[in-house]
Amino acid sequence: MILKKALARLCVPILSLSVVPLGVNGGISANAAVAALWPLDSEFSEVTTYFDPNRNTGNIYAGHNAIDIPADHNANIYAPIDGVCVSAGWMNDYGILIILRHEELDVYTFYAHCSYADVSPGQTVSAGEIIGHVGNTGNSDGDHLHFGICDTLTGGWPDIMYYDPLTYFTYEIEQPEDNCSCTEDYAGTYVTQNIDTYLNVRSGHGSEFSIVGKLSPQSEFTVTKADGNWAHIEYDGISGYCSMKYIRRKDNIESNMTISGELVPDGEIIQGAAFEVGGTITSNLPITRFTGGIYKADGASPVYVYETSPNALKYDLSGEFDSKMLFNKLEPDTYVYKVEAEDSSGKVYRLIGKSFMIAQKASAATGIFGDLNGDGSITVADGVMLQKYILGMGTLSAEQLKYADITGDGTADVFDMIMIRKMLVS
Repeated sequence: MILKKALARLCVPILSLSVVPLGVNGGISANAAVAALWPLDSEFSEVTTYFDPNRNTGNIYAGHNAIDIPADHNANIYAPIDGVCVSAGWMNDYGILIILRHEELDVYTFYAHCSYADVSPGQTVSAGEIIGHVGNTGNSDGDHLHFGICDTLTGGWPDIMYYDPLTYFTYEIEQPEDNCSCTEDYAGTYVTQNIDTYLNVRSGHGSEFSIVGKLSPQSEFTVTKADGNWAHIEYDGISGYCSMKYIRRKDNIESNMTISGELVPDGEIIQGAAFEVGGTITSNLPITRFTGGIYKADGASPVYVYETSPNALKYDLSGEFDSKMLFNKLEPDTYVYKVEAEDSSGKVYRLIGKSFMIAQKASAATGIFGDLNGDGSITVADGVMLQKYILGMGTLSAEQLKYADITGDGTADVFDMIMIRKMLVS
């Protein structure tokens, strides 16, 4: 149990909530107001998924019936107003679900995906009392609170009508004093820089203000004015402020793209042999499209081609792209290996264009003792084939056994393995 006086010391935001006219649910009058608490500690005030009124069509797949608030695992969940616990337990996709009844409002509030509950059915709770803890149970992709309001329970489940917690109540969270001396000298189109995860968008000029959104790496947005330290931004329906340490004006970025450390097929590759491609593409602007692959000799007929949209400033060819290039499956012929990429300016860069040939695999009868794979030379691959044969993990043809008998004692054994090793070392 947490006393209201203790809550102030914990910095739980006290909220002023004005009830929107309800009409159909017989709640308190439209002019009534009730003081309440945000259901989490003040540091967890960001909403990532909003309520969708389409959910009131009766189709459970039509929209989101609550708001999602990310928070630390096991963070406290507080009762926003006085109520009675109706249920607290496992409810399939909701995971561990807590439902409170608020008789004066004639509504229920519900709290899904909890790690565990601190209340039980029939228990009376007061505003500010801990009722449970944030978790990732049920159909959830991360620790967060799914916080909703409804006026009906069907079989113990929340049901329509649903209400948006951000409009059904009016939330007024106290903010620090904010003084603005920004000018339009900085106005323009900007992109993020030097961030790997995200850049917080805040409600004021400073990190002490609450988070109202996030900018992902390489985001493009509008700055209306700034003071050199904090900028007023508008992005995808979000208006707020972000630090200028991690943004730069897009007008100053010139299109440029390079590739380094490239590994390309060159000359001749024996049929069936594997080849790993590599290289890192670096761009000043986000790489919006990458296309690479193996083509027939005309450079137009695709054999193995891979295309993706990285939307990043770097792309590593040795990752997923390399796994799509099946050199060991190619038939003897001449081919072209090509790589090109396009950045957000629309400029296309042709980074690699290299011809190579797949040669017919040689027979084992090369006349070279120790050459088991018939490629005309003694390599580690020959040693691996002999080792597998000696260990009973592989087989050799009669012709291969002939050239595996390097010592001439009539059998392929560990002594021949020693001879191959000496050949490789020399």
